[in-house]
Amino acid sequence: MHKNTKKKQQGAIGLFGVLTLLMAVLFVAVAVDSGRLWMEKRKLQNIADMAAIAAGGQVGGCAQNNSSEAYKAAAQAAAAANGYQGNLLAAPNAVQLGGYHTDSDGIRTFAANNERSAVRVLATQEVPSSLFAGGIFNQRIVLRTEAVGAVRTPYAMFRVGSTIANVNLLNNLLGSILGADVRLLSYDGLLRTNIHLLDLVNASPNVGSVSELLNANISLGDFFTLLQTTVDRQGSASDPGLGSVVESLGYLATRTVNSLDLRLGDVVKISNPDPNAVASTQVNLLNLITTAAFVANGNNFIDLPLAVSLPGLAEVLTRIRIIEPPQLVIGPPAGGMSSAACTIARTAQVRTETIIKVNVLLASIDLRLSLDVGTGRAELMEIKPSGPGRTQVVVNAYPGLAALRLTNSENEAPAKVNLLLGLIPLAEIGLNVPIAQAAPSTMTFSVEHPAKASLPMELNSYSGLGRSLAGFAQAGSLDIKVLGLDLGGILDPIVRTLVVPLLAVVTGSILDPLLQLLGINIDGVTVILDDVNSGSTQALIR
Repeated sequence: MHKNTKKKQQGAIGLFGVLTLLMAVLFVAVAVDSGRLWMEKRKLQNIADMAAIAAGGQVGGCAQNNSSEAYKAAAQAAAAANGYQGNLLAAPNAVQLGGYHTDSDGIRTFAANNERSAVRVLATQEVPSSLFAGGIFNQRIVLRTEAVGAVRTPYAMFRVGSTIANVNLLNNLLGSILGADVRLLSYDGLLRTNIHLLDLVNASPNVGSVSELLNANISLGDFFTLLQTTVDRQGSASDPGLGSVVESLGYLATRTVNSLDLRLGDVVKISNPDPNAVASTQVNLLNLITTAAFVANGNNFIDLPLAVSLPGLAEVLTRIRIIEPPQLVIGPPAGGMSSAACTIARTAQVRTETIIKVNVLLASIDLRLSLDVGTGRAELMEIKPSGPGRTQVVVNAYPGLAALRLTNSENEAPAKVNLLLGLIPLAEIGLNVPIAQAAPSTMTFSVEHPAKASLPMELNSYSGLGRSLAGFAQAGSLDIKVLGLDLGGILDPIVRTLVVPLLAVVTGSILDPLLQLLGINIDGVTVILDDVNSGSTQALIR
């Protein structure tokens, strides 16, 4: 009895040992399979990550230069380079372009659409479900991973203009547009102050994004109030310089008489695929104010008085019509010198007229000096690294055609000088100043990092100082045709003491400063780079 019991116990222990060994083998198999599947999933996730980053790098730049084949091919190439054997372009895999949104819980969700701010890569791979049972029964499992890469498009903000403020001209221009006396403005402070687009969004109670900001319609006075709030939030109480800027903006907001409205998207033009991605771009405050004033004024004439002190001459007005206002632009490069540009800053299309009718002694003068400047443009072609800590920005400039004419006040015949209060024609006067269209040119900005410390940067498409219209206001540039007898030789004194000084005042005090403000010269244009972002980092969105 005792022997049988002992044998039974030995058998039970042996069975328990076998079961324990089987359990240990099973746990080892599960651990090995779990670790293998985790590593396979991690490897597949890395492949999807690299594919999303590569695809995002191909989406940046001008939309018309990007094709779906380009970013999809980049994703497939990156996946293959990291050991992927499948095809990302075949279902159930996918490479999709769209956008992402963050909900109130901080969870980011991708949506396939035309937003072009993110790329999603869906990758699958079939592997054995188990090295043990799967090997026996040939069972397989499909691993699925997803990666979303944010499109980090390189972009720049630039304009055709000037970094120099002509106070007298700005007083007259803004005063005429706004219907207010603006001589108390702190132009130097406005010129030295930059704000970010995100600052404008945060200061506006009814706007939640850059896209909404650009689509907002606002009165010019309310726009100045928005700028005042934005600058005040930057800390005007601790910075005396900003304090004077806030006061100037408040003055503009309360003294603007003329009822003018504008759309902010017409002041700052953004061609970036995702406008919200350029929220950190800095904008010069004075240029924002002047551009907004020009846009709001539309095609209305701006009358500027001339400070002319000549006997028998009443107040002379120069009428300025900005047919197409200047532009502040933000956007990506073309992606290559041979590609089509999508970020284009156009120069202002300007027409000016100065009519002078005066009687001096026995002579009368009837003239109109007209200047027409056609629209030129500057195109952003490339943004690329040019060495450690430097970024190169390439802009092509295409100046507009300028025409300077001297006619009579009716603009139908040459300017005239008559005797005896217009009874006897003495001479016709024209301008012998042919102005050829300036040649296109390429400007290369070399920006040292940090970029904000190196900007704004200004380059001309011409060498030297360029030509001045005041150089044409000389006796040698006038084409004089004597119509009758020059009795007593009075024509030459009239030309030298009256006509030439009048032309010199118009060109020197109005036309040249106006063109300089708009970044236009007879020989080309001036381009100012205000901000640049190389977009070199391709982030993943989890």
